[in-house]
Amino acid sequence: MIANSIARLEAALNTVPEQFQALQEEVYQPRTPGKWSRLQILGHLCDSAINNVSRFIQLQQSGIANVSADPPSITPYNQNHWVDAQQYNNAPIEDVIRLWCSLNQAVLRVITHLSQPSLDVRCKLPDGQIVTLEWLIQDYVAHMEHHLHQIFSKRSCLPVHKLK
Repeated sequence: MIANSIARLEAALNTVPEQFQALQEEVYQPRTPGKWSRLQILGHLCDSAINNVSRFIQLQQSGIANVSADPPSITPYNQNHWVDAQQYNNAPIEDVIRLWCSLNQAVLRVITHLSQPSLDVRCKLPDGQIVTLEWLIQDYVAHMEHHLHQIFSKRSCLPVHKLK
């Protein structure tokens, strides 16, 4: 069940905004050339939420457990392009925090009342692996927590990735 993922997402929504606001101007500075700043990492989490809430909704629509059909494929997005296009490092900190909160509240609204048959809907990852919507939700929260750890760790840095 995704109750644990929901609780972890709710906890992040209750703590991250204040913690991030406390970082102040250091959020704009990359830790090393070629790495994202903390603000860009939070922006990447906004982009992840945008892409994943759409996936969560579309997978529900694709059919209950789509047992007899080929599972729909998850389309990756170019995360560097998204971070660059969104211009997070030129945005006010408060705007990015509000966007992150709003998007993750939307994720919570979508996932909170999912039935088990909806959670069992399957999809195909870009590497060909078949997973359920439940797995995708759990992975979304784990991905978010991984990057939040990078933001709040003293040695925070994110290598530039091609696709996620």
